[in-house]
Amino acid sequence: MRLVITRAATRDLAEIEAFIARDSASAARRFVLKLLDVCEGLVDQPRAYAEAGVQNLRKRPFDDYLIFYRLSETVEIVRILHAARDWVRLLDPATD
Repeated sequence: MRLVITRAATRDLAEIEAFIARDSASAARRFVLKLLDVCEGLVDQPRAYAEAGVQNLRKRPFDDYLIFYRLSETVEIVRILHAARDWVRLLDPATD
């Protein structure tokens, strides 16, 4: 199985890095690299985390964030969102 990171998730990573970089650019880079390592780890155990209940996604918590991913022939990272956000609304526009 291989890892695919969507454009939306790539944007999420950039936003996370920019937010943390306000305090420390080096800490921001280290955190994003750790997030990417965690995403890569999903390839080894893709079913280890619970279903999110929306859009056939699973969610893997990491620090204050949730990594949302879909399984097929790949592990597709769909979004990476802060856990305090209304992620159901962000992931499923039909809930509006």
